[in-house]
Amino acid sequence: MRPPRILIVDNDPKDLVLYAKVLSKARYIVYRASGYAEATAILKKHRGKIVVLSELNANGECGLEFLRDTLKAYPCLPFLFLASSPSLDSVIEALKRGAYDFLRKPVAPDILCHSVARSVQRMNLTLETEKQEREIRKLLSSSQEDLRIARNLSSFKGFMISMAAHDFRSIITVLDGYLQFLTEKCHGCPVSEPHGMIYQASRTITRLRTMAHTLLDFEAAETGRIRLEIRPFSLEDALLECADFYRPYADQKDIRLSLDIDGPKIMVKGDRVKVMEILDNLIYNALKFTPVHGSIRLSGKKERGEATISVSDSGPGIPKEKLRKLFSRDDMVATLDSHARLGLGMTICKKLVEAQQGKIWVESTLGKGTDVFFSLPAI
Repeated sequence: MRPPRILIVDNDPKDLVLYAKVLSKARYIVYRASGYAEATAILKKHRGKIVVLSELNANGECGLEFLRDTLKAYPCLPFLFLASSPSLDSVIEALKRGAYDFLRKPVAPDILCHSVARSVQRMNLTLETEKQEREIRKLLSSSQEDLRIARNLSSFKGFMISMAAHDFRSIITVLDGYLQFLTEKCHGCPVSEPHGMIYQASRTITRLRTMAHTLLDFEAAETGRIRLEIRPFSLEDALLECADFYRPYADQKDIRLSLDIDGPKIMVKGDRVKVMEILDNLIYNALKFTPVHGSIRLSGKKERGEATISVSDSGPGIPKEKLRKLFSRDDMVATLDSHARLGLGMTICKKLVEAQQGKIWVESTLGKGTDVFFSLPAI
């Protein structure tokens, strides 16, 4: 398979050479341009099937105009900006106009490679979608039955594409920019105090970031490319961090959120970030369905080389027919009812738990509540 192509546009020769060297080492095919006219010629040669990494201003020319003209010719092309100390207005305007990401110079090699990799993934996804659309049009000419089958096969992917992490990241970046501006302007005023409006806004942005990671994890799990960093970590610390994060939200709903760790400090072996994502989904669902004056309990215990974590709530419970389909992706896509968020979250939780050599199960009684359990290898 041909390596992805990257076009770097920068009138600073040192930066041009540096970033080209980093990306070449990461096995990309790198093209370099010192100005926008030269870059436009390269884009035309490759018909827009290339990721653009451009300076905000090159040789006195406006990068925003170059962005506008490029996306007009190639709407699905991933476009990233580079700039030293850009203004917040410039960042927001670039993202509004369709820039995929905005990197501040100097850019660390790992950050540069990560952002470019996500851009390449988006471009490949777009190309794959276009390929599928062509296949669907071909099927349409042959028979309506073939078209129905093609639509069923592509329905879930279409759903995921509509909620792609790129859209979340663009919104989050803009929100984070506004939040930083407010934090600077409101330092010392009531809204910046602990648990004030800015704190609540920050929690909301964190939640959006988690949602974006959740979608990406599901896509990776579906294609068998999920990446894990398995290391020992303290289960108690992880549960305590989750409880502290969600306690203000629980207090707002007048829900008692408690933590119960059985025995001495339990060390588990897994990807802490993914485990926190699992807990985030489970606790969020519990808070969503638990009524006012209810209770939620987080617990963990170790037995026979395994750690079992549970999230228990005093909500209305889950009907048996929905309980049987709780981890079913197909049912979630087909119904998209009020439980769609729950179904999607539980499906992802199952993928992440099983990827870490664990298992997940649910016990629920109507009118009494729901207990969600999952296990991880313990040390």
